[in-house]
Amino acid sequence: MKKLHQYMMILVAGVLSACGSMSVSDPYAEALPADFNAQEYMALHPELRVRQIKDFVADYNSQIKVNLGKDYDATKKADDEAFLANMDVVMAIYTHPQIGGHNAEQWADVIKDLSLPDTSLLRRETRSGLTEFNFIGVADDAGMLLTVPVDYQAIAQQFNIYGRDHGWAYRACRPEEAANTPRNSLPIFAQQLNIAEKDGAFIADSGYYCRDALGVDRLIQ
Repeated sequence: MKKLHQYMMILVAGVLSACGSMSVSDPYAEALPADFNAQEYMALHPELRVRQIKDFVADYNSQIKVNLGKDYDATKKADDEAFLANMDVVMAIYTHPQIGGHNAEQWADVIKDLSLPDTSLLRRETRSGLTEFNFIGVADDAGMLLTVPVDYQAIAQQFNIYGRDHGWAYRACRPEEAANTPRNSLPIFAQQLNIAEKDGAFIADSGYYCRDALGVDRLIQ
C-alpha cells in the first residue's frame, strides 16, 4: 500500500506540473462540473496542496543554490540537519492541515521510519521527504510555508486531466446522497486498483463522486 501511495504521489506531481503551465483560456477550464469548487476539492485531497508547497520550496531553494554556488551542498546538508533536529516543529508542519495535511497516525509511521538504522533506505527516503518542507536559510519554516500561495487553477485542472478519470471525489456528499453507491463497490474501483498494482491498459472512470462524513466516496446519481 505504501508503494501504491508513492506511485500516486509521483503521478500527482507530474500532473500538477503540467497544470501549472496551462493558460487561463485552456479548454479544460470549461469542462468542470457546475458545482465544482477548487478549494473544497483541495480540502478533500490535501496531497495536492502538499505538492504545490514542496514545489514552491524546491523553486526557492534552487535560487539559493544559484547564489551559493559550490557552497550550496554543504549549506543545505547543515540546514536540513538543523531542520530535522527540531522534531516538534517538523511534526507541526507535517500534521498542519494547511501544510503537510497528515494525521497523527501517519506521523507515528514517520517516527517508526526514522527509528530505523542509518543504513535503511526507508529511513533515508523519509528524511528526504521531510526536508522538502525546509527553506534553506529560513529560521521560521512553518511561518513561511503558510504564506505559499495556492494555485487554484492548477488544482481545478488536475481534476480535469487526472482526478476525474481516476474517480476522485470532488465535493462533500449532501444529506440525500448519504446512501448512494460507494465507489469501492463498483467494478471500476477493482479494475483501476489492479491496473495500479500491475501492468495493464488504463480504464477511465466515467462517474462523479462525493465524499461522506466517514470518508467514503459515493457515486453522484
